[in-house]
Amino acid sequence: MKLQILVADSGERTGNHLNRLFSVLEDTEFAITQHTTNLNDAVRLVLSRKFDILLCINRAPEFIAAKLLRLTGASENRIPAIILSEQDDSQRMRECFLLGAIDFLAEPIPPEDLFAAVCRAASLVHEQLIESEYRAAAEQTLSDLPQSEELLPVADKLRAFLMKMEHQTATVELAADYFGFNRDYFGRYFKSKFGMTFGEFYKRFQIGYAKRLLESGQFKVLEVSRLLGFSTPDYFARVFKKHTGIAPSVMKK
Repeated sequence: MKLQILVADSGERTGNHLNRLFSVLEDTEFAITQHTTNLNDAVRLVLSRKFDILLCINRAPEFIAAKLLRLTGASENRIPAIILSEQDDSQRMRECFLLGAIDFLAEPIPPEDLFAAVCRAASLVHEQLIESEYRAAAEQTLSDLPQSEELLPVADKLRAFLMKMEHQTATVELAADYFGFNRDYFGRYFKSKFGMTFGEFYKRFQIGYAKRLLESGQFKVLEVSRLLGFSTPDYFARVFKKHTGIAPSVMKK
């Protein structure tokens, strides 16, 4: 699935030069799917979260980039924004970066520089997606556990442990250490609380996380295997099929 790009401009036409510049994105993982020349429409489209990357053309006399960034809220909640400027303007560049832009390219813009900037934005999109899907998978797996007021503190600590493990593979030893128990006692403790071993719980989480990543269409099976810490893609495929009944390559389609 291609990453969707929104082009926001203040003029009626992007011009032949920019059209040629955008041609560098043809036959890549990116697609310019919307082009607007109205600030209010641009704000609405950015806030719709239907696009992955914003290319904003900052030209006289409106210079909409800073206005658009300001009107679309906090930078951590906005899609990655790249500003294309008709002129090298350090003051407007500084303002855009302070408002959360990830890049500011001034004319003349070599096509390879635009492509590199979009690739950097794509990396950020993937990082944000990985984080959001990890957290969503964790919450879903936790919600499937037995629920009671007595178990709430344990579930909260388990949630905190999963968040800590976001960038590494959890093990029974790591979980036991986090809970302050030895491995054997933690194993018995966990099963007495939730009716399954920690290994079974964590495998459920991994499969749920893998399904979300594959269904997003943004990650290859090899990438998902690496993110989940499997030793080889083949081993990941076997485990995934055992738990879901289908191959990960099928789910990705």
